[in-house]
Amino acid sequence: MKSPGYRLSLCLILTYLRMNKIERLSAILIKLQSRKYITAQQIAQQFGISLRTVYRDLRILEESGVPLTAVPGTGYALVDGYKLPPLMFTASEAIAFLMAEKVLSQQADPDSYAIYRSGMDKIRAVLKATEKDVLENIEENIRVVDKFSGTPEYKPENILSLLLHGIAGKETVIIKYTANYNQKVTCRAIEPLGFSFMSNQWYVVAWCKLKKDYRIFKLSRIRKITSEGNAFHRIHPPSKVLLERFYTRDVIHTIRISVTRSACQDMGFSKFTHGLTQEEEGEEGAVIQTYRIFSLEFFARWYLSFADKATILEPEELKETVRELLLKIRI
Repeated sequence: MKSPGYRLSLCLILTYLRMNKIERLSAILIKLQSRKYITAQQIAQQFGISLRTVYRDLRILEESGVPLTAVPGTGYALVDGYKLPPLMFTASEAIAFLMAEKVLSQQADPDSYAIYRSGMDKIRAVLKATEKDVLENIEENIRVVDKFSGTPEYKPENILSLLLHGIAGKETVIIKYTANYNQKVTCRAIEPLGFSFMSNQWYVVAWCKLKKDYRIFKLSRIRKITSEGNAFHRIHPPSKVLLERFYTRDVIHTIRISVTRSACQDMGFSKFTHGLTQEEEGEEGAVIQTYRIFSLEFFARWYLSFADKATILEPEELKETVRELLLKIRI
C-alpha cells in the first residue's frame, strides 16, 4: 500500500527536480520492478552517475512512498507484494519493439517468433489510441528483405526456446550441427551459456561435451535440437567472459579494398556476412570498403570471386594469401 503522503511527496518531487532527474528516477523504479535485485553499482553504470547520486535517488524514492529493501552483498529490491500501476509505453519505445519484431521474424524459428509476437500484442494493448495509429502506419513501411543466406537456414522448431530454457535452467541440450569447413553433420551434447550476434548471424556460446571445450555454434547450422534434461556437470564462467576470450585470442585483421560500384552492388548481403564495417566514396567512382575478419584465407577465397573488379589496399598479408591461392589453381 502507498503511504498517505505518497501523492503530496510525489508532487513536491515533480516541482523541485529537473526533468532529466525525474526520468532517471522513473527508470530506476522500472529497473527495481523488473529485477529481483539490483546493485547500486549497476544503477550507477547504467545511468552514468556516481554512487553518491544513486543513494540520493534511492532515498528520494523512499521518501515518496516507494517501499525499498536492501540486502547486504546482494542489492536493492521492492518490498515483496508492492506493485506499481501499469506502465505506458511511448510511441518511440513501441516502434523500437516493432523493428526488433521485424528482424526476429526472419531470424527466429516459428515457435519462438510466435512467443515474441504475443508479447508485442500485449504491448499494443496498453498503448494509447494515437500511439496505436502511429504504430500501424509505421508497420506498413517496415520490411526486412532476406535475399541472401551464407548457410542453409534449417530453423528447427523451438531452437531459441530450448536454448533459452537450457541457459536459464542450466540443462544440457542435444544438437545436430553442420560444420562449416566440411559440411559434416555431428551430434553434440552442449551446455548452452549465452548468445552473441555478429555479422548478422546469431551464435550460441556453449560447453561442447564432444570436444571437451567451449565452442560457438551458429544457430543457422543447427539442424535439430532436443532437450536432454540433465543438469550441467561443470561450473562455467559467465558467457561475457568466454566471448572476450574467443575474440581476443584470435587475430583480428583490418582489411581495406577498393571495388567498382557495380561489384559493390553485386555483393549484395554477402559483404556484411564477411565482416564489412564501413563504406566510403573513393576515386573515380570506386567504393572503399573496410572489413574486420579473423581468417585471411577465408576472405581471400571470397575476394577471388570479384578480384577483377577490385584492388587490395591493405594489408600486404592478404595480397600474399591471394597470390598463394592463385598458384594452387589448376586450369
